[in-house]
Amino acid sequence: MDARQPTGSTADGAPADGGAAPEPTTESTVAATTSAAGPTTRATPPAAASRGRRARVLDVVKWAAAVVAVVLLVVGVARQWDEIVADFARLDALTVTLGIVLTLAALVANMLSWRAMMAATGSRLGLAASSSIFFVGQLGKYIPGGVWSIAAQAELGRAHGLARTGSAVASLASMLVSMVTAALVGILALLVGSADGLVTFWWLGIVVVLGLAALTPPVLGRLIAVAMRLLRRPRQDISLTWAGTTASILWSVVMWAAYGGQATLVLRAFGADSSVLLPVATGAYAVAWLVGFLVVIAPAGLGPREGVLLLLLGSVTDSTGALALAVVSRAFMTLGDVVLAGGGAALAVRHRRRSAAATGTDQAP
Repeated sequence: MDARQPTGSTADGAPADGGAAPEPTTESTVAATTSAAGPTTRATPPAAASRGRRARVLDVVKWAAAVVAVVLLVVGVARQWDEIVADFARLDALTVTLGIVLTLAALVANMLSWRAMMAATGSRLGLAASSSIFFVGQLGKYIPGGVWSIAAQAELGRAHGLARTGSAVASLASMLVSMVTAALVGILALLVGSADGLVTFWWLGIVVVLGLAALTPPVLGRLIAVAMRLLRRPRQDISLTWAGTTASILWSVVMWAAYGGQATLVLRAFGADSSVLLPVATGAYAVAWLVGFLVVIAPAGLGPREGVLLLLLGSVTDSTGALALAVVSRAFMTLGDVVLAGGGAALAVRHRRRSAAATGTDQAP
């Protein structure tokens, strides 16, 4: 007996005793109509509909943020276009080439520092995935506020199976590493670059020790927890590995060294000639970045960094050289951000296509 048939009926609908066929019940009629019309269309659950709407809103927000970042980037370049053209006209081809190479090296080292911190939190990513998340997310730094790049990287990480909160923790930790190493490199470089720096500013050695202590995993984890509370994010149990944290710090130092080399090249092209040019340029650049980052209302630190460079480079160059460094270096960094973000976007598209192809293969009969 077919379980879908009424009790006492044969499969063809005739009564078992040979009598007249009973009138079909309403349920039978609905079932027959449904069978003839095709499969039943099920109503979308409210929770699923809500998730769908939220996903569409997030897509709109992501695209809007990307457009704002690009627009602000273009506006920043346009505001300094005349200065960029004038300053680049004084640079030879070798200086420009080496400056761009060192800038790209610094940006890649920054990505590797972030990747090492991701590993320190327990999330290991390949180079392609790290590049697609980090470099595209870095465009968020051109939006005033200081945390847009973290939000962008957290959202981009979802395509690679990363939870938003975990990705945000690692990005925040990496940012703290960059800030502390900027301060430490700045202090050490300026102390070494000053004739009587170690004698006059010996007390800054205490700051260096405290900074190194802040970068140890137990202390850094607590600092991240405090930052997450200030950002009103869910509480997290944060545990960082020593290996990943150490690698993140070392890559961050490599980043500042590359930026220092770039700054030295540019300053030499504008007439700076001092035996302590490299350490002073490196320290000034790192401190200028830190101040620009902390002044959150300035997109990519535009304005405050220039002021700090003028102040700290006074012993090795004049105001013309310091301002030229600010303009040329920003042009190098903008170019590097755009090139690497383009490469990261291409990697992200490739990842989505491969994921879609793999999903289609898995679901094929």
